[in-house]
Amino acid sequence: MTARISALIGSAAISALLLALTSGCGCRSHANPPGALAGYQSDVSEVQVISAVVGGKNVFLPSTIVVTAGRPPVLSVFNATDKPHGFAIKGLSIETVLIPGEETRVELPVLEGFEIYTIGCHLHPPHRTATLVVVPGR
Repeated sequence: MTARISALIGSAAISALLLALTSGCGCRSHANPPGALAGYQSDVSEVQVISAVVGGKNVFLPSTIVVTAGRPPVLSVFNATDKPHGFAIKGLSIETVLIPGEETRVELPVLEGFEIYTIGCHLHPPHRTATLVVVPGR
């Protein structure tokens, strides 16, 4: 039951993130009017990700990775730990081993907007996961 509640909360948080990224927050105090981020497209074609140990737990930083749909992004993943770790995106059939102290480039296919993927360590499944969020392009 607890896992199901956690999954629902996580799903709600991701949905809220997608809504905020694509429709704006609607607050008058922000410079961007509602909808200003609709069709948001980043000029960043490569995203830096770090596999690290924080508080005794292996994590991916950032834990939420946002990319724009319509072009093939690259994740540059650096393993800052002293052990090999996995990097897997099941929904994209991507699995690679991260060598300690080395950077690994993970080339993603062109992705559709409004997609959400879980990133995990296929070598050590209990490690913390990250989330890949694909926002729509222009």
